[in-house]
Amino acid sequence: MIFFHKSKCCVCTKNLQALKLRKTYRCKMCHQDVCNHCSENRIQLYAKPNDFVKDFKLPQRVCDNCFQDYSYQQQLIQEFGLKWNTRSLLQSKWIGKQDKKIKMEISISENDKEMIAKDVLTGRSDAFLFNYSLREFITQCQEGYDQTYIRESINKVLQLFVTHYPIIGYCQGMNYIATIFLCISDEEGAFQIMNHIFQSIIPSRFYSNSQGATLIGYQAEIYFLKTILKSLNQQKIEQLSNFLDISGPQMLLTLMLQVLNTSSLFITWEEMFKRQSYIPIDQAIILTLFQATKCYDLNQQGLIEEIGKIIKYQDLTQLFTKEDAYFTQFERQVQIEQYYSQTSRSWVNDDKLILFRLKKITNFDTEEILQIQKEFKKYCIESQNLSNNKQEQNSIKQINKFQDNIDDIDMENLQIKQVKSQKYGITKEAFINLMEQFHQHYTKYQILDRHKYELVFCLFDENKSELLDFREFLTCLSVLLRGSFQQKIKMFFTAHTGSNLKAQEFQTLLSIIIPLDLQQKEDYQQFLDRIQMPQYTYQDMLLVSQDPFVLENEYQRDRSQTSIMIAQSLNQIKNN
Repeated sequence: MIFFHKSKCCVCTKNLQALKLRKTYRCKMCHQDVCNHCSENRIQLYAKPNDFVKDFKLPQRVCDNCFQDYSYQQQLIQEFGLKWNTRSLLQSKWIGKQDKKIKMEISISENDKEMIAKDVLTGRSDAFLFNYSLREFITQCQEGYDQTYIRESINKVLQLFVTHYPIIGYCQGMNYIATIFLCISDEEGAFQIMNHIFQSIIPSRFYSNSQGATLIGYQAEIYFLKTILKSLNQQKIEQLSNFLDISGPQMLLTLMLQVLNTSSLFITWEEMFKRQSYIPIDQAIILTLFQATKCYDLNQQGLIEEIGKIIKYQDLTQLFTKEDAYFTQFERQVQIEQYYSQTSRSWVNDDKLILFRLKKITNFDTEEILQIQKEFKKYCIESQNLSNNKQEQNSIKQINKFQDNIDDIDMENLQIKQVKSQKYGITKEAFINLMEQFHQHYTKYQILDRHKYELVFCLFDENKSELLDFREFLTCLSVLLRGSFQQKIKMFFTAHTGSNLKAQEFQTLLSIIIPLDLQQKEDYQQFLDRIQMPQYTYQDMLLVSQDPFVLENEYQRDRSQTSIMIAQSLNQIKNN
């Protein structure tokens, strides 16, 4: 049968209408039209359903692009012995040898359990839902295994992930990532790979969830990509920006697995693990979008799978030979910090969505947030102007002083620091004065020493800008004033999703969670000795909350007139 649905061959791009007298075909794998010369190879296909394959027992004719991709798949499967839910050497190649044993006990909320079951046990993670290439790869890895067993494996990995990352919880798209990892490792290994990318590669606060964590990390990536695309391609920037707004989640949140074919995806992921960075994903996105603008009108719908068909793994291999392709790491960091500085102002807007997010993160109600927000905004404007002028003058002096001798790294650090100083927030000095004033009203807790206040400020200054925006400040107050030990830990890690605390940071957090009178008890030091670790995850902190010292001294702070006292403190400092 001859097809002329497209005007050009998907491989050589020759005009198919001009080749009417010759045979043209539709590739049985990617379903694109291809000329006779570019479709001489046949392969054994496995993935069902496939409306263009009548007999799966017979080799099927495919385009040269799919033949290359299929050959890569076969080499991968044979070289590493890939089978479903079986650990392979590819895991070690990506993340190294993992000696630490994982606790396999499952403990998740009913809400997360239902969401995972909905996306996995009902068939929403089955192979046929992946793109044309990955469904072939996954089907081969799953060959001989019962569908119920396959779904249970995915279900267990996701539940294990949520058990260890309850603050992130389950987010849609994770089921696809877990499925690919189960093709190269067992359940424990698949979790270890997911754990590695969330610890070392994926930007913090990249996923939104029911706990109130926002997509600010993801939104920062979108902002950065739009900025780079604009600098590289002015003509179609509107199309590219609109496409990113619509299809960005499918590209970024699933690490491009819903776009690229198997060979291109694995080349990209290998580079991602090699660099321990999200940058290869950004580079792959830019390459894909630029190639797509040459072939498609990006205003069309349903292009997310189509645009990946034009990318060959050789394109990405060549791209990754240049570490700074399209942008440097410094340029990326500047744009990310620029986004954080710009969005810091949004936290003081009287916006329903902003208020909803702040309520989810903290234990303040809407009326309290608005009252604190109003006073913070007045005070912040003055301190921000002073801070900007002072920091700008210092930066200029530093740059002029060392202009001749300063190296590139120091110059970049100065520029990044200058971008961070544009953040809309209060300074460390203002924060210390504010907290001292506040504690004079809130007599239940004694005033901390100045050094301790500085540590608290640094702990909540998430991007180390030497300024606290309203979200960071409100989180600090909420952790200080509201809830039980576990609730305070949850509030902190929800606002700082993905954070690991160093030992000193952990002790600083404890100093504002545990009342000072309890810290002066003899068994407090014994408590610290028992729970000592090099760093602390949210899961570690939950274990700390079960320590006898915490359980015996659990408390709930009084909520009465909290926001009134904060407002009084702000006004008093402002007047002083």
